[in-house]
Amino acid sequence: MRPMWTCLFGLVLAVVVGCSSKLDDVRGSDAYIKDVKFVGVERFTEDELLQYLHMGETSRLPWKDRYAFLPANIPVDAARIVEVYKAHGYYDAEVVSITPRVKAGRVRVFTRTPGERAPGKATIEVIVREGEPTLVETIALEFPDGRPGTEVPDPKVSELALRKRVALVTGRAFEIPLLNRSVEQLLETLREAGYAEAEVKEAAEVQPGVGARVRFEIRPGPHYKIGEVRFEGLGPVPERFVANEVDYAPGKPYSPRLVKKVEANTYGLDVFDTVTVEERPSETKKGTIDLVVKARPAKPQSIKLGAGFGLDPVRWEQRASLLYTHKNLFKNLTRLDLRARAGYAELPSMFNPQEHGPIVKFEPTLRQKGLIEKRTVASLSPSFELGIWEGYQFYSPTLRAGLSRFFTRFVEAELAYNFRFVDFFNVSPTLKGEKSILGLDFRDPYTLSYLEPSLRIYLTDSVLRPKNGAILGVVYDIMGLGGDFSAHRVRPSVRLYWTPHWRLTLAGRFEMGWIVPYGAKGGAPIDMRFYLGGADTVRGWGLRRLSPQMFPAGCVPGEADCRGIPVGGNTMILANIEARVRATEMLSFVVFADGGDVRAGVNQFALDQFNYSAGPGVRLDTPIGMFRLDVGFRLNQTEYALGQKIWAVHFGLGEAF
Repeated sequence: MRPMWTCLFGLVLAVVVGCSSKLDDVRGSDAYIKDVKFVGVERFTEDELLQYLHMGETSRLPWKDRYAFLPANIPVDAARIVEVYKAHGYYDAEVVSITPRVKAGRVRVFTRTPGERAPGKATIEVIVREGEPTLVETIALEFPDGRPGTEVPDPKVSELALRKRVALVTGRAFEIPLLNRSVEQLLETLREAGYAEAEVKEAAEVQPGVGARVRFEIRPGPHYKIGEVRFEGLGPVPERFVANEVDYAPGKPYSPRLVKKVEANTYGLDVFDTVTVEERPSETKKGTIDLVVKARPAKPQSIKLGAGFGLDPVRWEQRASLLYTHKNLFKNLTRLDLRARAGYAELPSMFNPQEHGPIVKFEPTLRQKGLIEKRTVASLSPSFELGIWEGYQFYSPTLRAGLSRFFTRFVEAELAYNFRFVDFFNVSPTLKGEKSILGLDFRDPYTLSYLEPSLRIYLTDSVLRPKNGAILGVVYDIMGLGGDFSAHRVRPSVRLYWTPHWRLTLAGRFEMGWIVPYGAKGGAPIDMRFYLGGADTVRGWGLRRLSPQMFPAGCVPGEADCRGIPVGGNTMILANIEARVRATEMLSFVVFADGGDVRAGVNQFALDQFNYSAGPGVRLDTPIGMFRLDVGFRLNQTEYALGQKIWAVHFGLGEAF
């Protein structure tokens, strides 16, 4: 067997030679452009001007474009620079000189051809004399066939409103891109106001160095409204359910945005492979446009099988999963999602299994929109779970029935009824002790019946993947409609998103929680108390470890073999902030800071014991979902931190919030 260092050297050598060979392709050139310097350029930034040229700056990042130095491109780029300036109103601009400086590459040591030189590095200096721009003198709007808004008054198409859609400004440079954008924006405004056949023609009298007179000839044409919405190709999908999704359209002023919304809402039913909307002038009603929604049904049933491995500092899982979906059960758009999962869990790890056992979850969910009222979604979800947490194992049949509805696109309200039966086994003697801080909160077995109203307000650009805005929410559990516990459980939250640049998103979350027992059965079960720690909350801690704990008799917190059992608390506070940096279409990097605390008492806070953590993360966005890896480090020492690791690695799906 070869020595390890020999294999390692061979691997490094192969990588060096492999990377070296990648540099051979320079498209007929012997140098790359590393830097382009512009002198005398004030109108454009360097990046703005380079996007029009053959030349560019080669990045050190291997996935970025490389720009070969080709002398034949110099006169071509010089002419392009002049044309770019003319298009932006600088008719006297000229390129004074383009001067390349090439530094030869070094002789390669490891290469296929001994003595071959690596590509050199070229620096290009471009000197430009811009001159003075030709300014816009006047902008005229002409209406040969009459002004829009005479038949149907609409301030959105008044002359003042239309002038605001002109991108050119008097007294500033006359630019062709702004002239074209003005035409597009005027047409967009007219068509969104119902003028489906609107026409806009532009004209400009330009005297270089003197001024430009711009004129827009606007012919709005007739005003249209949406007439009937008809459907073709629905197949087994009932038309009345599809019609419910677009019943807002008839009678509304025509607009391309409204047509797109009809298409999106129909496709959003998730039962069609394709959806297109055809516009047809009505044959019976003048001034109306009928919409014909053409759809192709998708296969209603699907099965997905998978295997997974869960890894947390205090819990490992190996599991197989199944998801069966029927999107049109009973042929009335009832959706069935049958989720099944089975596996095995070890706590704290596979190599140190202090507690271990099987995990099973079987959860069918039925959903239908329009069963009670055409905008309301009804759901029914019975389930069964066999699981394990630190200190106990359990099995639990549950039932959840709910009604949810969006009021406009911003407000979602839900009311759910929940029933739980939980039976514990293999319970640690620590939890059964008479001096337990849990008191009546540990009852074995128990039943629980409760209502769960919730409200969410989406003030964001997207409900599923927000980039800007805020999401406000509150969940209120009213326990005590029967069973062994009675308490109020309230969880208000706010999430904030801001994207100052398409590569950077700042996100924050603040959440609180209270459990307030009442009555003779006051309390909350151990598995419904508040816990923090893990991939989605405070990431410097293991799953559920940021919590009040109970310790076995004779166990001293902080000693090597002393491991407490988290038992949750009645008061919780959580705060997160993230900076998400997008490197490529699929790859993103994250820096985060988390803070939180859980207290056993009711409305009890200990801000001097607040727990902080921070760290980096990586996101990989794939067609099957976003995979997440975070490494969190604890930043301070608190009473809960005794015996805990100072760092934690977490894998997850989707963003943390």
